[in-house]
Amino acid sequence: MKDLLETELQNFIKSILPEKNDLELEIQKYAEENHVSIVEDEVANFLKVITGIKKPDKILEIGTGLGFSTISMAKSLGSNGKITTIELLKGRMEKAAYFIEKSGEKEKIKMIHGDGREIINQLDETFDIIFLDAAKGQYGKFLEKCDSLLNENGIIMADNVLINGWVVNLEYPERRKKTMVMNMRNFLEGFRDNEKYELTLVPLGDGVALIRKR
Repeated sequence: MKDLLETELQNFIKSILPEKNDLELEIQKYAEENHVSIVEDEVANFLKVITGIKKPDKILEIGTGLGFSTISMAKSLGSNGKITTIELLKGRMEKAAYFIEKSGEKEKIKMIHGDGREIINQLDETFDIIFLDAAKGQYGKFLEKCDSLLNENGIIMADNVLINGWVVNLEYPERRKKTMVMNMRNFLEGFRDNEKYELTLVPLGDGVALIRKR
């Protein structure tokens, strides 16, 4: 996606965002030094704004990472709002727990270690927002599994849906990435005639899909 938008536009989008606090800078520094992917600044801000508009009681996040997106959404939750966040990698979840503790948002967040594809089958509650930031080639399967967990008029936000622009131009660098790219493209195109969900694509970061359950 970064290769699809002009650098001047990307820089302008970032320039109008709120100034980052010390914790956000610390998370980003750790992510860069340890080669951990986290949401772009403009995506984190988008998540925070949508959460503030939707005013959800409960959010499900699949893919905690370092907790950057988790904290961004938690800031816009009301005092009774809760986030359940799932992370596959134990070490990454432990680091996320450290950052969440520092954020002061710990009481709003329930962390679960495990494979999201398995954990979501064990959940017995429903959610107003689901944020999907997990295996990119599996978004279609996640949607099927999340359907019963999403409340009516609930929304799904899915990050990195353009996968470096490859989903648009199909110029993926390695043949082994073809399945992932084509799965994501099929996932997005599947909303064209979908009677249950409607989608709009937001050109921020590496592409964010905003999906509403009718």
